[in-house]
Amino acid sequence: MRRFAPLPWAPSQLAFVLALLLLAWTSRAVAEPQVHAGLAMGAVARDLGEGGPRFGFHGGVRVDALLFRARGRQVGVGPYLDVVTSAFRSVEPGGGAVVLLPVGDDLAAALSAGAFVRWPDARPGLSSTLWFGYRGFNFHGAYNLANGLFLQGRAGLGGHQMDLVGGAQIDLAYLAMPFVFAFEAIRR
Repeated sequence: MRRFAPLPWAPSQLAFVLALLLLAWTSRAVAEPQVHAGLAMGAVARDLGEGGPRFGFHGGVRVDALLFRARGRQVGVGPYLDVVTSAFRSVEPGGGAVVLLPVGDDLAAALSAGAFVRWPDARPGLSSTLWFGYRGFNFHGAYNLANGLFLQGRAGLGGHQMDLVGGAQIDLAYLAMPFVFAFEAIRR
């Protein structure tokens, strides 16, 4: 009977080396944050609880970061910050949380809730927003484009304010593109 030479590695060492090789060979599955900035424009029905609605312009900027997404059909959760004006009578900075619910690869609905402060009288309030539109997933960078329609309710604490807002949100990247094209044309 012929005897074979012993293995230079123990079976557990060989399994460990094979596991390391498999981990190095496979691709990473990482969910990077996706950031977005948009310009919101629309109409506001102000002071619904006090003497009937007064209509006016609503405008603002909103920035959010969605976490836990690795592709377009995944739910995202994250924070948002916004600064809005209601009929140019107030400035209302705020923030809160947003949940993105994908409808397809590039269509989504988002629900958000947060708090704000209405200046100049420094009254706090709560807001909730329903947004629907295009929200693509960027596989090559952290910024993703989003355009859509929104409906928002804003209520001041203590019954001082009750507003209903509706409008469109346009990605700030679209507004910056003419300046980027002009800069690139001048640079050449």
